[in-house]
Parts: sequence; C-alpha cells; structure tokens
Amino acid sequence: MVEKLAIEGGKPVRRKPLPEYHAVVDAREVRAVNKVVKSDTWRRGPVVEQYERDLEKYFGVKHALAVSDGTAALHIPMAAFGLGPGDEIITSPYTFLASASAALYQNAIPTFADIDPNSYDLDPAKAEKAITDRTKGIVVVHLAGHPADMDAFCEIAKKRNLWIIEDTAQASGASYKDRLAGTIGNVGTFSTVDGKIMSTGEGGFCLTNDDDLAKKMGSIHNFYREHATSNVYEFYGIGYNYRMTEFQAAIGREQLKKLDRMVQIRRRNADYLTKGLRKIEGVSPPTEASGTRHAFYYYALRIDTQKLRVSREHFEKALNAEGIPMSSSKATTLINRSQLFAKKLGYGGTEYPFSLREGLDYNTQSFPIAEAADREVFWLTDALPILTRDDLDDVITAVEKVSSTFLGRTEKH
Repeated sequence: MVEKLAIEGGKPVRRKPLPEYHAVVDAREVRAVNKVVKSDTWRRGPVVEQYERDLEKYFGVKHALAVSDGTAALHIPMAAFGLGPGDEIITSPYTFLASASAALYQNAIPTFADIDPNSYDLDPAKAEKAITDRTKGIVVVHLAGHPADMDAFCEIAKKRNLWIIEDTAQASGASYKDRLAGTIGNVGTFSTVDGKIMSTGEGGFCLTNDDDLAKKMGSIHNFYREHATSNVYEFYGIGYNYRMTEFQAAIGREQLKKLDRMVQIRRRNADYLTKGLRKIEGVSPPTEASGTRHAFYYYALRIDTQKLRVSREHFEKALNAEGIPMSSSKATTLINRSQLFAKKLGYGGTEYPFSLREGLDYNTQSFPIAEAADREVFWLTDALPILTRDDLDDVITAVEKVSSTFLGRTEKH
C-alpha cells in the first residue's frame, strides 16, 4: 500500500525542513575580517591584490581580477573586447539573467541557442548555427556546476574569429579534461555571491592569460584609469566602479583554501543521492559527461512529467510538504521569456538597444530542449555540503514516495 502524501494529509517524511545552504565559514574568516577592520585600508588594497595572486596560483593563470560581483565580472571583459551597439553575443536561454543581460550594458544584443539535453549547457552545434556576421562572442555557461564542451566551443571560436567568456558562476572547482573551468576560454568569470560554492557575500573575479586584455579589464573596473590601483585622475574611456573591498577579499582568501574540500563533499553527497535516486522510476538524476568533474552547485533532478502525469510544479509542492523545501529560486527558467526580453524593456522607457535589430522578437523563438528542461528539471538541493547522511536518506525517501504515488495513479488509469 502506497503511503498517503503529506500534501494530501499524510505523514511527512520529515517534520524539520532540510537546512538552507549557507557559506561554510569558521574562525579563520572571522579573524581575516577583523584584521581588515583594524587596518587603515577597507577599499581595494593589499588584501585584494594578495587574493588575486592566490587565485592566479590556484587556477594556474597569469591574471586574476577581483571585482564587486559576478555580473560585473561578465560585463568587464565584454567592455574590454570592445563589444558595442548592435553587436551580438550568443548564450544559453536556460541560465541566470546576467549571462545575457550584461551585453545590454554595452548596447549589444543577446541572442540564444538551444542546450544539450544531458548537461543542460549550451549546445555547441546549436550555438554555431546561431552565429551571424554581427556575432562577436559566445558566453558559455557551466550550468549547475557541469562544465560545457569547451573543445567544441574553442574550435568554433577559432574558426569564426570569436571570443569566449566562460560564465563559471556556478562551477568554481569544476574541471574539463583536467583543466579547471574558467581557464579555457579567453576569459573566465566567477561569482562569489552568498550561496555560491565560494562565498564572499557579494563578489566575483575574472581570469585570463591575455596580458593586454588583463590590463584593459583592470582599468575598466576602476573608472578606466591607466592601472587598476592608479591614483592618477586620467580616464581613457567609459569605466565603472567594480572594485572589490578588502573585506570581501579577506573572506575570499579563506574560502579559496576550502574550495577543493567543498567540491569533494558536494561530489560525494551527490554521488550518494544519485545511487539512491537512479533506482526510482519516473525520475532522472544529473549526469556527468566523460572527462568532466561536476562541481554540483545544484543537484538537478528531472522528472518524467508524462509518465507520472504530474507537472514539475506540483511535484515540487508535494516534496515541500514532505519536508524537502523547494522554491522558485531553485529552478532555472527561460530568460528569453523574461519581461526584459519579451517586452524589450530598454533604456529610458525605450526599446533601445533591442531596436537596433529590426524584427527582433524573443517571443517567437523556440528552444525545444531548453523548454523541455524548464518543464521537467528542478534543483533538488543546493545544500549538499551541509547535509548529513540522514538528510540525504530523507531526500531519497521523499522523492521515492512522491514519485511512486503519482506513478501508481498513472498505472491505475
């Protein structure tokens, strides 16, 4: 006999909801911040510079630039590449908004291509088909911690003379063919906002091996002065105040020391979940492509909505009732359908810069694989590093209970 679902008045799997993810911190972060409080410098200074050296060493790159947030990390290289009005970038429609919207800051036009059905990353073949004579670069998102097919993207970029930005906001510590994500394209961009694998509250950084590009990015993020730390008030173009503070950098240095361990714990717990969930009919755990090292920022679970005859949203509500918290923030949505793009909400109440492209209509664009993922995939948990074995067992039990109940009803019909 199938146990009655909690959403229908049955006993929940657990009374106490799973813990919400929070940054893993200890006395070392506290000491590092206290040291900054007692120092003479709170804005960008020696701690930020040392953090950048730490990042360069860990990632094995020539240049790291610590910045105020992950969106700034995306915008800075676009500005440095000279992206301008009417230019186009290609990215995934199935990601967070900033992967595309950062291009709008340069009055450029974001365009989209469909995703890979297994990794949910941008599909290289579909991206290549979306290239036009106005395309300047591709923003490759390593979604949920799974690295994209970078060899294919690098080959396309070389052939079509495009730059590549790796949006590694969700994939700190992930790797592709023994290369760390964010070190393969022209620039890797990262977010360390609260909740990410590394957290500094707000923050981010850029990585590159290009000397000229690094110098230009350093200037742009500091009002386009000649050098990143220059006190000379001469400005060489439109720049921004995207500087990181000493407080963020102090925390970042300690978080970086924990990165490998945090990814290891995420992977271990994700493996445990997968071993339990892959036996359950009607659900599909995330996969890991050969040669990749998934960082599992989120654990993406897919349900067979047709087989179970239930919507993703109702499945989530049923899990919520069982004590496994879900929320809209734990589901990636199609950004091309957001109000920003659907209504072309441009600057000053106009449609600019969207109006630079005659006939542009995001509402008529179709991305079948991304749309299917949007209907069927949700982030089962983002709290992998802080879940106990008992927590993980409860997750598996709850998914099995919900899935088997809906499946049983389907079979009766």
